[in-house]
Amino acid sequence: MSEGVRLFCEKFPTLAGRVKAIPSSEAPLADWKSRASDPERLLSRWLKGKRFPYDSAIAVGGVGDGSHIEALLGILPAESLVFCAEADASRFKAFLGTPRAVSLLNDSRVVFGVGKLDDAFFNSMAMDGIVSFTNAEPLVFAPLFNENEAYYGQFFLEFARQLELWRKLFGTNLTKSGLWQGNSFRNFQALIHAPDPIELGDTFKGLPMIMAGAGPSLDESLDFLRWAQDRAVIVAGNSSIRALVNGGVRPHFVLAADPYPTTDSGFEGVELGETILLCPFMVYPAVVERFGGRICAWAYNNTVATYFRRVLGRDRIAHVTEQGTISACAFDIAMILGCSQLYFVGQDLAARVDGRLHASDSFYTDESAGDRVALDKCRWLPGNTIEKVPVEEKLFVYLKTFEQLARIYGVELQIKGRERLKLFNLSRLGARIENMPYLDFEAAQQKIAPLGTGGVAKGWAATQSTLANYHVGWGKVGKALREFRAYVEKICSHALKHALALEQGSLALEAAEAEKAKSEALIASDRDFSEILNDGQLKMELYVQARSLAKKSRRRDPNSEEARLDAAREFFWAVAEGSYQVLAAMDAAREGQKV
Repeated sequence: MSEGVRLFCEKFPTLAGRVKAIPSSEAPLADWKSRASDPERLLSRWLKGKRFPYDSAIAVGGVGDGSHIEALLGILPAESLVFCAEADASRFKAFLGTPRAVSLLNDSRVVFGVGKLDDAFFNSMAMDGIVSFTNAEPLVFAPLFNENEAYYGQFFLEFARQLELWRKLFGTNLTKSGLWQGNSFRNFQALIHAPDPIELGDTFKGLPMIMAGAGPSLDESLDFLRWAQDRAVIVAGNSSIRALVNGGVRPHFVLAADPYPTTDSGFEGVELGETILLCPFMVYPAVVERFGGRICAWAYNNTVATYFRRVLGRDRIAHVTEQGTISACAFDIAMILGCSQLYFVGQDLAARVDGRLHASDSFYTDESAGDRVALDKCRWLPGNTIEKVPVEEKLFVYLKTFEQLARIYGVELQIKGRERLKLFNLSRLGARIENMPYLDFEAAQQKIAPLGTGGVAKGWAATQSTLANYHVGWGKVGKALREFRAYVEKICSHALKHALALEQGSLALEAAEAEKAKSEALIASDRDFSEILNDGQLKMELYVQARSLAKKSRRRDPNSEEARLDAAREFFWAVAEGSYQVLAAMDAAREGQKV
C-alpha cells in the first residue's frame, strides 16, 4: 500500500473501500498536461485575477495529477477549504501513488471525494470547523471537468447543499450547546431519579413495535393502531400523541427530545394516562414536569448525565441517538426493548399534493399557514404507492437519515451476526425508504397477529414494575454537584477578575499570559468536570473568541503585544461567560433541588 493510499484511507475511512478495491495495475494516471501546449501557462490563466474570501469552501471537479489543486492552494487563505471530486476511482488511485498526493493529503485545507455522490462521499465534510465556511464556490478546471460534465455538474450542485447541511448540523451543536446543557441541569433532579431505557432490557423480546409519526398518512392509520393496541408496543412522538389519544389509541411510550418550547406544544390538552416518556436529559423542561415519575431518560452523549449516572453507580447507559427527527430514535428503542419488528406509520417524509406536511390533528396544523410547503421548492421522489411525492429539503435530510438507519439496523446487523430488525413502512402517501419495504395495513396485520397479545401485556406490566421499583439515593450525587459548582465558581471568579483587570489596563502582558495559563490549568484540574464545562456554553464562547482573533490576525501581527493582550482578554471573557452560564443554569433548576 502506497503512502498516499494509507493517508487517504486514514483521513477518509468511509471511502477507503473504493480505493482498496482497485488493483494498482489497472490505475492509469489522468494526464491532462499532454493535451495542453503550455500547462504552466494554462494554470496561471486559470487562477489569474481570482480572489477568495477567508471563509471560502471551493469545489473542484477532477483530480488529475493534483497540480491544479496545488496551484489553487497557493492563492487561498489559510482558513479556506478545497473539496476535490474524482469520478474515476482507478485514476484516483493512480494519483494517490504520487508524492504530490501525499503533500495534499497532509494539507488540512484539502478534502477528497471519489466515486458515487452518496452519503459516504460527503461524510468527509463532517468536521467541527465546517461552520466557518460561509462562502461556497464551484471552480471549473476545464481540462478535467469536460471529461465528465454530468458528474462534476451534479457534484457542484450537491456540494452547496451538503455544505449547508453540515454547517447547520455542526452549527446547532455549537450554538445550542449552552441551551442543551442548561436544560440538562434544569431537568436534573427529575431525570437523575428516572431509569435509563437500558433498565427495561428485553422487556418486549420478540414482539413488534409501531412508531407513529405525525405525517399526513397518520389520519388513515388510526383504525390500524386501534387494532394493534394490545398486539404491539406502540410509541408516539411528541407531535403525534394528540392524534393518537384523540383517536382512541393509548401509546405505551412517547418520545420527545427537542430542547425548545414547541416540544411541549404536542402535549397541551392531551390526557397522558399511563404513557411513559422516553427522553434525553436536554428535553424541554416543561415536558418532564408533565410526566412526574413516568419517565425513562437516556444519558448517552450527554456529559452531565453520563458523569452523574456514573456517580450513582449506574454505568450502563442505552445507546440512543437523536438524528434531527424524533422518530429516528425508534430504531435504538426497538433494539433496547428486544423487539423483532419495527413498523412506521405516519412517517411520510413527504408532503401531500396540496403541500400539507402533517396529520390533521397536530399542533402544527393549529396554525395552518405554518403547515404548508411550496411544491415548487420540493424534490419529487419515488413514493410507496404514488409514482412521485414532494419532499422538501428538511424532509429529504430525514429521508437520507432513515435510509442510513434502515441499512444499519435492517441489513448490516444481520451481516455482523446479530439479530436484525425487520423494518416496514406503512405510510401509503409517503416517500419510498430504501431497505424499508412498504406494507398495507392488511399485510401488516397478518404479520403482527400470530405474535399474540399476552407478550405485550406481560412486557407492559414488567415495565411499570421497573419504574415503580427504581430508586437512587441523593447523597453521592448531591455531594458531586456541590463539588462541580465549587469548581465552576472558582474558574468563573478567576476569569472575570482578570478580564476586568485587562479592560482597565492594570495587567501587564507577562502577568496576563501567566494568569491565562493558570486559568487553563484550573479548567484541566478535574478531567470529568472539565469535560462537562467544555461541552456547554463555554464551547460556543471559545469558538467566537477564536473566530474573532483569526479575523484580527489578518490585519495585524498576531505576535505583537497588542494582539497577545487582546487574546488573553478575549479568553478570560469567554471563560467567564461560559462558566457563568453553567452556574445560571444550576440556579434556575427546579425549586427543591439541593445543589
